[in-house]
Amino acid sequence: MTRKTFQIVLRLSRGRASIWELIEATDGTIIETYEACRKLLDGGEATFAEGLFSLTEAARKTYARYLRQGFEDVLARYREIIEGVPGAKVEYFQQRITPEDLFRRLEFMYRRGDVAGRKLFILGDDDYLSIALALTGMPERITVVEIDTRITDFIHEKLRSLSLPIEVAEYNAADPLPRELAGQFDTFVTDPVETSKGFTATIARGVASLRHPGAVYFGLTEVECPPSRWHAFQKMLNESGLAITDILRDHTHYVDNLEDDPTTFKLYKEAPFPMQGAVPDFRWYRSSFYRLITVGAPRPAIKGKIRFDESFYEDDYVMTI
Repeated sequence: MTRKTFQIVLRLSRGRASIWELIEATDGTIIETYEACRKLLDGGEATFAEGLFSLTEAARKTYARYLRQGFEDVLARYREIIEGVPGAKVEYFQQRITPEDLFRRLEFMYRRGDVAGRKLFILGDDDYLSIALALTGMPERITVVEIDTRITDFIHEKLRSLSLPIEVAEYNAADPLPRELAGQFDTFVTDPVETSKGFTATIARGVASLRHPGAVYFGLTEVECPPSRWHAFQKMLNESGLAITDILRDHTHYVDNLEDDPTTFKLYKEAPFPMQGAVPDFRWYRSSFYRLITVGAPRPAIKGKIRFDESFYEDDYVMTI
C-alpha cells in the first residue's frame, strides 16, 4: 500500500468522492493519483460511477484496521500508561513533548500515509511515541533505539505487561547504525540534538535506516538553533537525498519534567539581568515539525563512528543545559 493509495482509501472511507476531491485530499502529483486510482479500480477495491469513486465492501474490510478519524481514545490510554515515566535529563538534551502535541504529530504522520502498514524507526524516545504508535495497532513494525537505559527499561516493562509490539535497544548515535537496521524502515522519527555534530549524526543514522520511498520527521527550534544552522542542516538534508515537504511552525511544545535544577542552566547563568524567581508560567519552549521524503536511495552524511564528547550536546547556542 503506497502513501497515495492510503490517502485515497482514507478519503473514500468517509464517502464517495470525485477525482477533484481525491487530488485535493492527497499528496503528490496528479499522475500518481491517476495511477493509484487505476490500481484500486483494477484490483476491485474501488468503483467509479456517475463521476464518483467509491470503496467496495471488500476494500473496507481489507483496510478497516487502518481507518480512523481521530485518536482521542488512544490518547486517553497513552496518558494512563506513561504515568510515572522517568524525568528528563539535560545531559541527554531531553524534554518530553506534551501528550496533546505528540498526538498532533502522530495524526499528521498518519494522514501523510507514514504510519499505517509502515515500519517505523525511532531514535531517542523520551516522548514514548513508540507506545502511542503501538496502541493504534497500525504500524507493521516499531523499533526504538535510545541511549538512556531508564527509558529502554520503562518501554521494556510496558511491552511485557501490555504485550505491545515494540522492539527496543540501547544505542548511541555516535556509533554506526547496526547493519541489521540499515535500509529496513519506511519512516524515521526523532527530536534531534541541535548542535552541528549531534544533529548530523542523529539524522544520518535515521537516513541509514530508511529504504526508498521513505519519510523523515523531526522537531527543530529557533531558540537554540539560528538561521545559519538551519541553512547548513537543510544543505545536509538535500545532500542526503531528502526533500522537505512540510515545516509546521511552532507545532510542538514540551513538558517541564526535568530532573535537573533549571536555574543551573546557561539560560539563567548568562542572562544580562537578574533571573532569581524567573519561573515560566506557560510552555514557552517549542519546535517546528519537519517532514521530508526520500527522492532516491538515501545517502547518510555519516556512516562511521564519531567522537562522543561535550560538543555532541553543547555549543554556544544551547542554553537549556
